[in-house]
Amino acid sequence: MLKYLLLFISLISFFGISQSDSLKKTNPINEDAYLHPIDCITPYTLEKGEWIYAQSIQTLPFPSWAFYGITDKLTTQIDLLPWIYGSFSELKKPIPSLNLRYRFNEQKRAIPTIGLEAMFVHFWDTLERFNTPTLTVQENGSYFHLKPSVSYKIKNVLYLNLSAGIDYIGELILENKDTTNLISKSFTKSWNPNFSLGVDYRPSKWISYHIGYTYGSTLTFLENVPRKHQVTYGFRIAPFYKNRFGILRCMRIELLSINGFFPDIQAQQIFPIPIFPYFYWQWNRKDKKHRK
Repeated sequence: MLKYLLLFISLISFFGISQSDSLKKTNPINEDAYLHPIDCITPYTLEKGEWIYAQSIQTLPFPSWAFYGITDKLTTQIDLLPWIYGSFSELKKPIPSLNLRYRFNEQKRAIPTIGLEAMFVHFWDTLERFNTPTLTVQENGSYFHLKPSVSYKIKNVLYLNLSAGIDYIGELILENKDTTNLISKSFTKSWNPNFSLGVDYRPSKWISYHIGYTYGSTLTFLENVPRKHQVTYGFRIAPFYKNRFGILRCMRIELLSINGFFPDIQAQQIFPIPIFPYFYWQWNRKDKKHRK
């Protein structure tokens, strides 16, 4: 634990020092559209033509996600992993996956920003989604979630994000690895609620702070698994937002703590120190940032 903490402190110090040089062309993180900060959900969308490429170390060597602004209000979230990994898995074919988010409005006085996200995935046969030291999760058939969401920002610094919706899954198989209390549970054609509450604090141009709770499915970590509780907290960093090269100026790093709880099988997967890395590149039209 101590070595991870020291590593984290060193990273924060390095990122702070790296912003000391002044350039005219900058890409500050506090002006980004945050779509899934620390695996919570917001109603925000990319502007038309903007895009994000995101890479989780969980999916390596395969790609993770891409996000693209179809219009100013409609963003598609392309889960690259099932489309590509499916062909290399025991299924021997791509796994269809579609995710869309629509933003109805922007915040105006007391009325918050409101959005709606929907995702559909179909597994051709039973597939192991992930295998951790404490549990395994398998899925089969169709998966779907619907997530209406709202966000309210206070003085462009503090953001409160809330969503509540439903999940559907054709078949979900959970099993823990507790040799003294083995538990396995299966759910077929199961409808489940989902809920998410997140708080984002953006005090500077190079770092933001986040904490969130989710019940039900999530997009990024322990992903698309209903019936779980997940607590996350951490940071988003733009280590080189002043850099002359776009590939560095647009790079972001999310460092977070991931804590998943699966009450159906009395199992949990804990990563308590916020240093689990998630990398992404947030590009925009002509490298001019919009504000959300």
